[in-house]
Amino acid sequence: MSDGTEPFVDKALDYSINSPEFLPAYVNQADFQKDWNNCTGLIALIRIMAQIQDTMSDTAMLSGSEAYVSALSYYNSVKQAAKINAPEAKAIYEDMRKRFEKKPRATNGGSGV
Repeated sequence: MSDGTEPFVDKALDYSINSPEFLPAYVNQADFQKDWNNCTGLIALIRIMAQIQDTMSDTAMLSGSEAYVSALSYYNSVKQAAKINAPEAKAIYEDMRKRFEKKPRATNGGSGV
């Protein structure tokens, strides 16, 4: 339900309570009220959940970024250790460097002309 629809429904419900003579016979006033109460309660919860989701997403992004910086620091340390032949450094470096290997560009299958 959009922001423009909420005030409309709220106003219609208000009018239907204060001027019930215009409420069609097929519209049950109690159900109308119950549906609107359910809707507004859920909308409020959805908004709170959206804020929580945004906060969690931002926190995950920041934490991931900070973890990546730490991983790069570790990788660079291992890289330097491998250059001076430190024990076990070369195997770790060889495994981790795969992240930075460039993949060959795909060709269109043509002759390149």
